[in-house]
Amino acid sequence: MYDHKQELENGVPKNSTRRGSYIPESAMEMFGIRVQKYVANLCSRENLGDLFFEYFLPASQVIAIAEPFIWARPGAYLSQYPTIGFVLIGIIFLVLGLKLKTDEIKDALRSGHVFLVGIISSLFITGVIAAGLTGELPFDEPHTAVENRTSMFGPYEFRIGVMLYYSVPCTITAGIVLVQQAEGNLPMAGAIATVANVIGCYTTPILLQLFLAKAEGKFDVASVLIKLTFSILMPVIVGKLLQCIPAVPKGVKKVKRWISVVTSTCLALMLWMKVSKAVEEDAFAGMKWQSLLILVGIVIVMCMINLTVNVSLSALLCLRHAYVRVMILMVSQKTLVMAITLVQILPESIGNIGLIMVPLFVAHPTQIMVFSMIAPQLKKHPFDFNCPRFFPTKIVALCDWLNSKKEEEPPALSGVVIENPEADVVVTTQPTAPVDKV
Repeated sequence: MYDHKQELENGVPKNSTRRGSYIPESAMEMFGIRVQKYVANLCSRENLGDLFFEYFLPASQVIAIAEPFIWARPGAYLSQYPTIGFVLIGIIFLVLGLKLKTDEIKDALRSGHVFLVGIISSLFITGVIAAGLTGELPFDEPHTAVENRTSMFGPYEFRIGVMLYYSVPCTITAGIVLVQQAEGNLPMAGAIATVANVIGCYTTPILLQLFLAKAEGKFDVASVLIKLTFSILMPVIVGKLLQCIPAVPKGVKKVKRWISVVTSTCLALMLWMKVSKAVEEDAFAGMKWQSLLILVGIVIVMCMINLTVNVSLSALLCLRHAYVRVMILMVSQKTLVMAITLVQILPESIGNIGLIMVPLFVAHPTQIMVFSMIAPQLKKHPFDFNCPRFFPTKIVALCDWLNSKKEEEPPALSGVVIENPEADVVVTTQPTAPVDKV
């Protein structure tokens, strides 16, 4: 029999022909060796740490949603104290302020047309489209009793949830990761996400109020905006001011991954309390599984609409591929953090909060899945939008001027001087990768 201990201690297996080589005695033995190596590599401290930080956010959300269906009483009890929710929101946006980089905003202003259009698209265009789409769908009437719900599209709260989710600004973490994966313009992505999320805490309640045609869905916008100012804007400002202390930015950089765990935990706790309360009130009773499938379909349709809108805007602005990736991967997505925050603050008179959150649970992972498949393709097949030459000369000149000094970041080797002491030539330029033009 093959002695694994001998191989690990001596480095030379029993059935070796020479040092470092080994011929397995059977196919099962070869399979066992491969499994052993895979498990040993997977269970290394470094890999376990990477897995923990990478999957903590989705795992915590799954637990927060599933646990109340086992025992809802603790979360329902804590949800009676709104102060807990406001503290959790404050921690999340305090962390955002600690990581806020104004240099990215300054860099983005040099390409102001991309910056401005990205914010407008994120805050207004997609929300208006979602409101128009859901307004035509036959959801149940507001405050319909469980036994009287007949629509396959679900209760009226589903409509509010969809409109709320697509009225919030663009995502931060997931968008940055995908833009980085596709090698897009990271400073522009960070700037759009930061500014849009600060402005969005004021625009989203106003838009939601305008979108709700039924009187039963009305709420006091002024009260919500005041709460948002103290729970979102003030923590962001405090976090940014703390960066003036030299030790704070260094400390944040050192524990960056653990800070993400803290924000994910706060988000999961808010989810847990709201779902627990909804389960305690039997809000999910009578919900049809077909309604969840229809929600997934609505989200996929909205992803395609957002994609079409932002590709069209990129074509109108004649953007280069680094900015096209920002418009597609950052601006087209929505943030779950802001959506959950607004649900936490909205009055319960608007509808059952637990049901309003169902579209958020469905939409967020679905959109991440869709755009995660798009990001690698954008990296493999970069393309620019050039202004058509049949346009008037002044428009063509304007497009060329807007993009002439606002190009994406240069390639890694661009501008590097490579010198060979044995050669007579000094190379000062590097070839650039070919780009498909549309």
